Amino acid sequence: MLWNRNLLKGYADDFLLRLSEMTDNGFTQYEAIKFLFSQYDEVKDKVKTQILHMLQNGASLSSCLKQLQYSNHIVMQIHFSESFGNINETLRHCYDYNISQKKLRQQFIKTIQYPCVLIIIFIALIITVNHTVLPQFKTMYSTMGVELSREIVILTSILYALPQLIMYLIVITVCIILYYLFVFKRTNIKTQLSVIKKIPILNQLHRLYITYRLSSDLSFFLSNGVMMKNVILILEEQNDDLTLNYIAKSINKSLMQGEALPDAVAKMNLFEKSMIHFMQHGEKNSKLDRELDYYSQYIFKKFEMKIFKLIKSIQPVIFVILGLLIVAMYLVIILPMLQMMEGIQ
Repeated sequence: MLWNRNLLKGYADDFLLRLSEMTDNGFTQYEAIKFLFSQYDEVKDKVKTQILHMLQNGASLSSCLKQLQYSNHIVMQIHFSESFGNINETLRHCYDYNISQKKLRQQFIKTIQYPCVLIIIFIALIITVNHTVLPQFKTMYSTMGVELSREIVILTSILYALPQLIMYLIVITVCIILYYLFVFKRTNIKTQLSVIKKIPILNQLHRLYITYRLSSDLSFFLSNGVMMKNVILILEEQNDDLTLNYIAKSINKSLMQGEALPDAVAKMNLFEKSMIHFMQHGEKNSKLDRELDYYSQYIFKKFEMKIFKLIKSIQPVIFVILGLLIVAMYLVIILPMLQMMEGIQ
């Protein structure tokens, strides 16, 4: 790997912004990247030499960023801007996009780290109680002839089964991840999209993200004077983002059949309905590029807010579940003792 994950997280965003600033101030891409590499001691000399050699031999910035393991989204944006737009402006846009994604990740980690610690402690406590305290109490109640109520029996059974249930959940989660990596990602895009549509929360997030991507890309090309027909062909010919490739092919097929662009987009049932109205309005007043630009910003904010709401809902749910389980464990220990004391009296 040319950029290991720690290095990418630490310097990738800074690299994009500083590269934009330096080239804005008269540095060539080669000079700017060479200078920036001198600041990053974590990057291996072999990697620096390889990238600089690529630039000297006429390689594009997008191909260099691909070698540095930037995401396909960023590589595509830079690739398109090299042919149709302003590279420095696109670099700044990619920087802003990465910063937004980083904030979402940090917020997610911050939200779940405390509940996760509590869950681990609780699991350890449950296992300890199941193997030490509960068996002793069970033996004592049996010896003293205390008949446990039905509720206590059910709660005790739940506590005994809980570690196994957690292990099953972990195994199921690992299987889902493996299925996604080795099966789902290798299926055709049409099948992937049809599966995503059936998963409620994931479908909502994916719909917002795809709407943002398409509206942003269309706005980018249209604002740089590229005709809509050519835009669709460009997206159709690229192979880095297979989802956009599939969308472009589907739209182009509808356009070839004489359908209008908004109708072709609506036909796919992949995007927010509001996007269709924006496209229709933009075509009427010949400001489709600007309206799509504003719309893409609005959709991205909506996408962020949706994720923030989901993240914030995770912590209370975990706390409620933990609270109920702790109360259940307390009742399993205390109620039989109270019942036994009442019998003695």
